[in-house]
Amino acid sequence: MNFTDLRVQRTREQLQNALLTLLETKELKKITVKEICDEAGISRNAFYQHFGYKEDLYDNMVTRATERIRGALAPIVPDITAIKQDTIDIYAKGIIDAICEVRELLYVMLKRDDGLFMRQLTDLIFDQFLTNALPFFNTEDTEELRLYYEFLAAGIAAFIIKWILNDTVTKDKAQTLLSDILRQTSTQIPQ
Repeated sequence: MNFTDLRVQRTREQLQNALLTLLETKELKKITVKEICDEAGISRNAFYQHFGYKEDLYDNMVTRATERIRGALAPIVPDITAIKQDTIDIYAKGIIDAICEVRELLYVMLKRDDGLFMRQLTDLIFDQFLTNALPFFNTEDTEELRLYYEFLAAGIAAFIIKWILNDTVTKDKAQTLLSDILRQTSTQIPQ
């Protein structure tokens, strides 16, 4: 299947939007492929041309969201010597922009989360921070470093989750707050 074909992209987007709409009121296990197709205005045959099961559609959506977040957590400068105030602001903006791109999905997932998604998000952030920190800071992988990044990852995950679930904080304010947090933690790691 040609995923760059606009018709394919449009069909996949319609299916994703339909599933998101249904997830607002029902658990995934209670949603049928027929309901997804009816909501999307697409035939079941078209659904099965794109996905084998409704779980495939859901997993595809989650993968897209986590990959977008993972990409935003990658360093934007080669090493610690290149970190400047504006660099941290740009990095925070990239993270907030990535979250905004998948915010609707994250919101639906978090509304029904029993703690599993928060753990997955925390693990994703931890893995990216640790993987990036070793060459970035030219440091060794130690238990102290792991504890530091576990703490930081849990805090960033909680920040993201609370921001998504609470729509009173604007995107710009969230970006400023995240910049402040990162500024306080980005140049100091345990030795």
